[in-house]
Amino acid sequence: MKRTVEEIMTDYKNCTENIIDILKKDDFDSLQDNMKIRQNILDKLISNDSKKEEARKIYKKLDIGRIENEVEKLMEEKTSYVKKKLKNISINKTASSAYGNVGNSAKIFSKKI
Repeated sequence: MKRTVEEIMTDYKNCTENIIDILKKDDFDSLQDNMKIRQNILDKLISNDSKKEEARKIYKKLDIGRIENEVEKLMEEKTSYVKKKLKNISINKTASSAYGNVGNSAKIFSKKI
């Protein structure tokens, strides 16, 4: 049974909303699986090449553009947050390593001449 363009677009919208919920919960483990599901839905939609005009109408009707913008904004925020965290971890690791190596350096000034 072949699915209609509206059913496929509704699945796409639901999947995108699910991704928004995942991003808000910071559940990054399941994010990749949902992105793959979303891509599969897009592939189905693209393969249905003869229905482009209908897909555009449904896209506007379901207000998917707004949802996609929200996902994009959340993804940018989370990416920025994760990058800052990684940078702080790197800085802390470097500082910790530097302080740890202080005791292991040569002690040329502690010897009597």
